[in-house]
Amino acid sequence: MHGPHDFTDEAFYASIRKPVETGLSLDPVIYRSEAFHALEMERIWGRAWVCVGYTSQVAKTGDTIKGSVAGQPMFITRDQQGQLRAFYNVCRHRGSLVVLEDGPRKQIRCPYHSWAYSLDGRLTNTPLFKFETPGTAPLCKEDHGLLPIRVETWGCFIFVNLDPDAMPLAEYLGDLPARYGNFPLDELVLVRRKHYEIGADWKIVSENFLEFLHLPWVHPELNTVTAVDIHYRNQGNGSYMSFCAGPLKQGGTSIDADYLPAMPGLNEEEKKTGYFPQVFPNLALFLMPNNVFALQMHPVGPGRTAETGDLLVHPSLLAEEGVEAKIDEVFAFYDLVNVQDVHAVQRVQAGMAVRVFKGGLYTWRYEEPLHRFQNMVADYMTGNPRVPGGDATGS
Repeated sequence: MHGPHDFTDEAFYASIRKPVETGLSLDPVIYRSEAFHALEMERIWGRAWVCVGYTSQVAKTGDTIKGSVAGQPMFITRDQQGQLRAFYNVCRHRGSLVVLEDGPRKQIRCPYHSWAYSLDGRLTNTPLFKFETPGTAPLCKEDHGLLPIRVETWGCFIFVNLDPDAMPLAEYLGDLPARYGNFPLDELVLVRRKHYEIGADWKIVSENFLEFLHLPWVHPELNTVTAVDIHYRNQGNGSYMSFCAGPLKQGGTSIDADYLPAMPGLNEEEKKTGYFPQVFPNLALFLMPNNVFALQMHPVGPGRTAETGDLLVHPSLLAEEGVEAKIDEVFAFYDLVNVQDVHAVQRVQAGMAVRVFKGGLYTWRYEEPLHRFQNMVADYMTGNPRVPGGDATGS
């Protein structure tokens, strides 16, 4: 038990296990509870595939980015053979962090006692360390390399999983890669980034992305391009939630479909449609014909989320004359939309303090992805994570 609630008991989630037409959303206690937060760090973030970056950030040998998943410091690098590697950010000697900032390096060197590791994690140097202490076995370097983390990619997106026994990323994603197979996602590069500190729980931030009912009131500018009435459910099997909007309207904005050239390889429908998949638990995508805006959400406590908003484009776009100014305009539009969302979700978080409120109704036409997300939260919290089916399989 965790206070008056058992967050691992299926009975706690009974309201969301009902069909979306008749169910109630999750009990608001989960957005403010320290106990729930501690448990989800273990049961969700310690077992799901979590997005931590992009391949363009570690394109060359030695490129390194650091991060944290479920409170565990970690980093990504690319070794001499071109292979992506993920490790816990801890020295095997005295436990110091070894990577203090992003950037290129020839080796991983601990700043404390200068233990050094190769880019593939092998311990290579231990200055002043006595290898032959009387009465003890000599240090075996092979047994004291950096501690690895599973790392895999979908397109340009880098995912890690702290669970060594977790299913492969391809199985986790289901049909998502095939669904967007025409998009050259593996070629995209990161061109703009902004960090957001949000006074709302990561689940509220996620749920906000997963419904478009709020567009007319929260996002009047975005609503001119992706109006509510052109949104449709677009859900296959996999650990993700998805909907789309099309054909996109001409709103006179920097995210109009014709503001920049479309990515290579798209068919005619894809050139005039916006797709909005969110990979559970933390990668939300605006997949537009000519750019991708990616949101990575990382919980820092109950009611607090660290988020990055990242603009990715196809490198062919960068050769266009005057494109940098246009990229600035595109990113400014997404920033406007995201700041509007930040204000909205912080108001929701404040409302979750009302203890007589026990959860709200779903608006089934608009909030089916939200219902799917909350059921995935319940699956992980009850110890029964699964890859949900899609519309064709009756989920």
